[in-house]
Amino acid sequence: MTKSTQLQIEIPDGFHTLGLEGDDAYRADCVREMADLVWSEGTDLQRDTMAAVYDEMAETFADDGAFYAGVCFVGMDDDRVSTASVVARLDDADATDADVVAAGLAEALSHTTTEVSTVRVPAGPCVVSFHGSQWAPAEGAEPLAIARVDAQIPVPSRSQLLTLSLSTPSLTELPVYVNVLRLIAESVTVMDAESPSAPGAEAVTSQHSVADDMRAAFG
Repeated sequence: MTKSTQLQIEIPDGFHTLGLEGDDAYRADCVREMADLVWSEGTDLQRDTMAAVYDEMAETFADDGAFYAGVCFVGMDDDRVSTASVVARLDDADATDADVVAAGLAEALSHTTTEVSTVRVPAGPCVVSFHGSQWAPAEGAEPLAIARVDAQIPVPSRSQLLTLSLSTPSLTELPVYVNVLRLIAESVTVMDAESPSAPGAEAVTSQHSVADDMRAAFG
């Protein structure tokens, strides 16, 4: 038996997984379920097109090293649908003191974005950074502003860096989504155990509801 380190992350209820945590068949089922949800009253062509979009999105996240990706949809009182995505990935990092790793990361990010801070969560120091971008859904279409918030937690026992990224085009609800990301970061648990398997990472759905956050914030 060898000692392994596993991560557990609680994702609030309301995020629909793209299936990165399973095999290809599981991912295909998750993508189809997402397409059927988005276009529940649409045509087969619309659902097939949306499934292809989400499948490409899932493949892109997986190629980037993500082990979880999920999307939420919340209906608002003004008939809008507020949406956000959460992606979790692990990257290699120096096996040094977590505070040193976090300080170096915050310094590096300060040169690319003006909104960087370091907070503490149960798993250790967490570097939070804000980023903005624009996305044009089609040529000639009006660009869509996208806000992304990253919460990065060094995990020295794994020599890795956990990155939790939340992106949303729903800027009105950004403060609520930032709080959602905070709750996810605070849920990160590092577990050391005797195990014959290699270190892994797991994302589980918690009972905390994104829709409840929306109702609490906006009535």
